[in-house]
Amino acid sequence: MNSTPPRYYFRTRDLVTIGVLSALGGALSTYVGYLGRLVNVAVGVPFGAGQFLSGLHVFWIILAAGLIRRAGAASLTGLMKGLVEFFTGNPHGIIIVFVSLAQGLIIDAGLTVTSHRNSLPLFCVIGGFAAASNVVLFQLLYFSGIPLMFFLLLVVLAFSSGIIFAGYFGKATLDLVIEANVTRVRATSPSPVTKTRAKRRFPDPYKVSAVVFLSVIVIGAGLYAVFVWRPAVDPLGCDVTGQVGNPYRFTYSAFSSQEIIVEAELVGSVTYVPPQNYTGVPLAVVLSHARPADGASALLVLASDGYSATFSLLDVLSDSDIIIIVDNGLRLVATNYSGEFWVRKVSSLVIS
Repeated sequence: MNSTPPRYYFRTRDLVTIGVLSALGGALSTYVGYLGRLVNVAVGVPFGAGQFLSGLHVFWIILAAGLIRRAGAASLTGLMKGLVEFFTGNPHGIIIVFVSLAQGLIIDAGLTVTSHRNSLPLFCVIGGFAAASNVVLFQLLYFSGIPLMFFLLLVVLAFSSGIIFAGYFGKATLDLVIEANVTRVRATSPSPVTKTRAKRRFPDPYKVSAVVFLSVIVIGAGLYAVFVWRPAVDPLGCDVTGQVGNPYRFTYSAFSSQEIIVEAELVGSVTYVPPQNYTGVPLAVVLSHARPADGASALLVLASDGYSATFSLLDVLSDSDIIIIVDNGLRLVATNYSGEFWVRKVSSLVIS
């Protein structure tokens, strides 16, 4: 009788590694989007930073592939990471699962076609292609009619991000983890780590860069969770506060009898959604119930992920085409405004 235990392609440790890195990458995707918007504001442009930071989404997939070293590890990590993003409310919906899976497939393919699987240049190249793939896929799925040169600019930004954040820092972090023997993964030839083990395991700047990179991610994510992110107790409600006579918590169900239908077209810097009908409650009705003070002039719409948009209060109160709808939480449909004013996951309406 054969008592040899069955051997599986992925060991339990491999599956745990995939699960942990997928969860981290998926959960931090909202934080990466927030960072992109901060950079956009800092440099004064409405787009670009999101793509320049897109390599951070691929970082976790590359790290899993390097730690597990089995064909298919990157693809499975990409799939699981996409599912985490989908179930945590990514605005792209189910499409994000296929985008993340495609990034994993590209990394698996890149590591399979060469014998130099542990080289830094290879990690940078496949990181660049994986990060740039999201631009191509989103353009195929959400055609926005943007000029070719603008499209190519976004591809270059994403590719550069993949080289830096996914390739270089992914490889540096991988070598740091192997050096520390955290997961008991042995370095393999021709890794520069093993080649220089007798003298110095890491070039110091290379080692320090990984530590600094991880520290920035951890500290930044912690500050974001404490000071910016607002957990939604009731995703179908938001607070109406500020200079108002009647601050209250708006709940969609309490105003559902005042729903209207508007036709709106979303024209963003990259995303475009053709005109279609939306059903929701007029924002003017929601604000009027709070009785804005006479001197109030502005409305700040805050999202749970830290995103915000500012409107003229007078314009909003006189415009019945701006509505709040139910779309994976509360979403502001800003008819006749550019896409940057269409806020998802609305958590607060602050009048000042």
